[in-house]
Amino acid sequence: MDLQAFCFSTLKDGSSMNKPIRKLDGQTAVVTGSAKGIGFAIAERFAKEGANVVLADIDVEGVKRVATDISTRFGVTTLPTHVDIASAEDNTRMVNEAIATFGRLDILVCNAGIVRPACPIEDIFPDQWQQVIDINLMSCIHATTAFIPHAKANRSGRIIYMASVAGQVGGVASEVTYSVAKAGVLCLTKAVARQLGAFNVTVNAIAPGAIQTNMTEILQYSPEVKKSIPLERYGDVSDIAAAALYLASDDARYVTGSTLDVNGGIAMR
Repeated sequence: MDLQAFCFSTLKDGSSMNKPIRKLDGQTAVVTGSAKGIGFAIAERFAKEGANVVLADIDVEGVKRVATDISTRFGVTTLPTHVDIASAEDNTRMVNEAIATFGRLDILVCNAGIVRPACPIEDIFPDQWQQVIDINLMSCIHATTAFIPHAKANRSGRIIYMASVAGQVGGVASEVTYSVAKAGVLCLTKAVARQLGAFNVTVNAIAPGAIQTNMTEILQYSPEVKKSIPLERYGDVSDIAAAALYLASDDARYVTGSTLDVNGGIAMR
């Protein structure tokens, strides 16, 4: 048999030997805030790489549409679920539904969040502080707490938090509440990574810069922001999805407690 015939031969089970290898084949991932924006892009990329995806969002109709779209295009199984990410009970239900449906949960992506335009700290009310911290930081804690027993029992898992350049530098266009919450996510990443390393669970964060999404439209980036980016462009959601795939895959099996900066060079550490 010549080389070309060998490469395109068929195995006994009927599958082609040149079938592309997908990085997340057979795995299950939860992605919060996946009805649109970065969360949708991550869910889409994971599905393209063979993962079954639990799509969690407060916008239940949105995740239903996304679930149908992704499963049709990539041939994976999806589970849309309504989740108030600030609720500990909803996070526990989300994780339990994923395991009950798929029998396993390999990847947890805590992406859901909210952002407010910048304003003086003295003009921020206590309930606004609480809302932003609950959705951007406490949601990560709730989801992680629910995931840990399963990950420990299986001695494997990937946790990916969505941080922000604002949490590293104090924010410019965003309100201080967002910066403080995302700084908490950065610290949480290291703390949880230390605790779960012995169980072969990696914990990492992604710190996006100026990414164009529906959520960041309210920040109304000035022309000066774009000029300050060395790559001279705003980021796309696909840039973040690519980073998430790396951290979720076996390529990053020895990476934990790290923050991956995806910011076009706007902040270099």
